[in-house]
Amino acid sequence: MHHSHFPDNSKSHNPAESQFCDTSYIKTSWERCKHRYKLSQASKTEILTLTEREIREKCEPLEQLMHDSSSIIERVRQVARQSGYSVLISNEEGAAVKAFTDSDLSVELENGGIRLGTLWPESLVGTNGLGTCLEENRPITVNASEHFGENLQAFSCSAAPLIGADGSILGALNLSTFASGNLINQALALNFVTETADEIEALIFLKAYAGRYIVSLSSEMLSTHNTNALIAFNDDCTIISATTPALRQLNCQNRYDLVGRSFQDAFQLKAEDLAQGSPLNHQFHLNGHKYRFHLVLLSAQNQASKLSLHRTGSPTKIWPSKTNAQPLLETAGRDPELLQQAKRCMRVIDKGLSILLQGETGTGKEVWARALHDCSERKNKPFVAVNCAAIPESLIESELFGYGAGTFTGGLKSGKVGKIEASNGGTLFLDEIGDMPAEMQARLLRVLAEGEIVPLGEVKPVAVDINVICASHRDLEHYVSQGDFREDLYYRISVFKVSLPALRERQDKKHIIQRVLNSLKIEGADSISLSPKAEDALLNYHWPGNIRQLKNVLQYAVCISDGIQIKTDDLPEEVFKPQVENTALKAPTAPLAHSEVANHAEKEQLIATLEQNRWIVTRAAKALGVSRSTLHRKIKMHGLLLDAQEH
Repeated sequence: MHHSHFPDNSKSHNPAESQFCDTSYIKTSWERCKHRYKLSQASKTEILTLTEREIREKCEPLEQLMHDSSSIIERVRQVARQSGYSVLISNEEGAAVKAFTDSDLSVELENGGIRLGTLWPESLVGTNGLGTCLEENRPITVNASEHFGENLQAFSCSAAPLIGADGSILGALNLSTFASGNLINQALALNFVTETADEIEALIFLKAYAGRYIVSLSSEMLSTHNTNALIAFNDDCTIISATTPALRQLNCQNRYDLVGRSFQDAFQLKAEDLAQGSPLNHQFHLNGHKYRFHLVLLSAQNQASKLSLHRTGSPTKIWPSKTNAQPLLETAGRDPELLQQAKRCMRVIDKGLSILLQGETGTGKEVWARALHDCSERKNKPFVAVNCAAIPESLIESELFGYGAGTFTGGLKSGKVGKIEASNGGTLFLDEIGDMPAEMQARLLRVLAEGEIVPLGEVKPVAVDINVICASHRDLEHYVSQGDFREDLYYRISVFKVSLPALRERQDKKHIIQRVLNSLKIEGADSISLSPKAEDALLNYHWPGNIRQLKNVLQYAVCISDGIQIKTDDLPEEVFKPQVENTALKAPTAPLAHSEVANHAEKEQLIATLEQNRWIVTRAAKALGVSRSTLHRKIKMHGLLLDAQEH
């Protein structure tokens, strides 16, 4: 049996220890597998594998996280190698986009499916470490026969979710080995992935809220600067975010038991009473419980947006109360068209007009939406982003509207605040609005018209004051004409349209390239330069992936260059490929016809495309050039519903 090299944190107070004893999630997961996903134990679980291109695409949103936490991940890799484990890092869908298979057991583990590019959503492979962790949104271990699929029962897998600064799930970290029955090693593995995920979350959190005030919580005075329990508040002393360890230590089952509240009300402490860098031993009551923690106010890196805290008097705002255009102007760069767009936007900010952002994938629609929020009178209120294309249709209603206590089996006992209510007073950003299901479009229209929501399982409406910004890379007018998007909702959300140009169309490409290069935190990137030929290659490239792709290319080039200058040999091959016309915003040719004459042909095409894509709806929809919700309706119309698997 392999000797464990995991750090011995068995004496720590990590909640993973108590979670390890609680295996109720296994029963809940098996119920989902049988009744929701209709999976069969009798058949061998097939492990699907992505293509290299699909792996790159799905890994792309996690590249910054991987880079920022590279030293932490490298430590995980070394510990796993010494302990006989393989490491998988997945995206939020359960696709293994990174794998470290360095141990002497890794070849055998790979043969069993623990390898790069494999798909682990519970809906496809049943109860497993990655998939069940993402379903439960908490650290878990799935050991031996606890796996739903018999061919997975040789493994022991411990996984913890990777949480973003706003509380969203970015993916999961998983350690897998062969099941040995050693409960101590299982507990250590679970503790290790939990603490590692907490450390990564804290790193992301500190970077995201570098310009805000951050308070650390610790039960011991000496560990106040090393704790992962962090709380951020703004210049109005409103708590705007908290890490999972902080919520865990304060017994906040719901994120919004803390976020959105006044710091003074929550902790019975004025922010100006916290001395920067000096621990304060403080006792307080929160949500009916009594606590004592050492609190430290960490230094804010962005001095421009810091509070002025005084021992006498209340916090003083640095920004003037009138609207500040700087965030939008910085986002616009030096492109004349975008600067004009920024000026147009400044005229309508805080006027109650719904804004629709249109542009290709990677043009920075969410960055622009955040800049709009930061320029508005709502800048100190929540900014909540929702990617409508990334949430399964079965979950989007509860994600947006929340649900009451006891509404769902396996749901939070106290209920859940939806994204709409969470953005109350602030801004709700709905990305890829074109992928929102029809029934949700109708409910969203009512919210915009009436200013209130009714959570699932509740009767009493909840009033909400939200500013809605929507975005899409699709031609929504075409979708309206095809009946795939509500016309009344389209006109409601597109009162003011903003078109973001593709990177190849921008007149400030040189400035953008230099700005992105300067923003990279890779060691040596601050002083590295581009050779004239390398710069010409970047300026002449057509950038189908826009600024997001530019960032990836420069990260790659910096890593393999000599650290002084990036030359053409340091650039990836894609930069030198011939230009291919980008049709992202053009109206798709409608491969799914509506006439009776084409009905049979349409069904045959559906079946063929679904089979080619292993009945994974997201892939098939992409291949057909239609939204996921449209494809679901077609599947139902042609009686193919029982065969479809959502991914």
